[in-house]
Amino acid sequence: MSEPLGFIGLGIMGQPMALNLAKAGHKLAVYNRTPGKTAALEAAGARVADSPADAARDANVIIMIVSDSAAVESVVTSKGGILETLRSGTIIIDSSTISPTVSRKMACMVAGKGASWLDAAVTGSKHGAEKGELTFMIGGDRETFDRAMPILKIMGKKHIYCGSHGLGLSAKLAQNTIQATMVEVFCEGFVLATKAGVKPETMLEIIQASMARAGITDFKAPFIFKGDFTPYFPLKLMHKDLELAAEAGYAQGVPMPVLAAAKEVYMAAKAQGKGDQDYAAVVTFLEELAGVKVRT
Repeated sequence: MSEPLGFIGLGIMGQPMALNLAKAGHKLAVYNRTPGKTAALEAAGARVADSPADAARDANVIIMIVSDSAAVESVVTSKGGILETLRSGTIIIDSSTISPTVSRKMACMVAGKGASWLDAAVTGSKHGAEKGELTFMIGGDRETFDRAMPILKIMGKKHIYCGSHGLGLSAKLAQNTIQATMVEVFCEGFVLATKAGVKPETMLEIIQASMARAGITDFKAPFIFKGDFTPYFPLKLMHKDLELAAEAGYAQGVPMPVLAAAKEVYMAAKAQGKGDQDYAAVVTFLEELAGVKVRT
């Protein structure tokens, strides 16, 4: 059964997520800070809103996926923000990766309007968003989670309830810590092998026949070997997530020495102007230091 939805944030992930909702027959009002990114949704029948408040006005469910904590706070609380038109009973599904503390604050603010908030961070990258095969890590009231499932199922194939507000984000930060450090150390190992004279394809065969094999490196290796860093997930956003994970570790008294080292490598690559490339472009920083390229 279709229902009116608001969708805010039409970037690499948001646009295909919103398109899947439109294809499922839902009536969409969409908003993006950069208007040019709304064309595909308008062609799919969505109404282009002129503010987050306008997108939220008639929505039973609002989905948002924007860049960072400041952007989420702006969408919710600024002039023209969703609090201006938010109706009692509305569910907000926030798939942005932000600070769990900020997310809990937003949950409290929308509760004052009688609405419900889920932090619903995603993994699966651009191709997962396009196919409707994302994995959601969700925090919030269980009853709200259950009510939101018909919409969540259109955008993803797996929906993992993590507990109360903020815990979906806590899980996402832990997951990205593991994922980012795995890709970075994979790049270190391959730069080392290539510098010594081992062909990258030979090294990959060895890795895939060993306990070091991992799905993320199986996926990223062909792109690294071609030097294709078209963003499935931009390096600048991965670095942002590592900063959030480091902040969470500090707040909770969790030592994270490997994260700290990997975060600086991503920061260096970002400082070189590679922030808009895929985060696998972190290999190019290591390649430049070593004077070798990992290419087939």
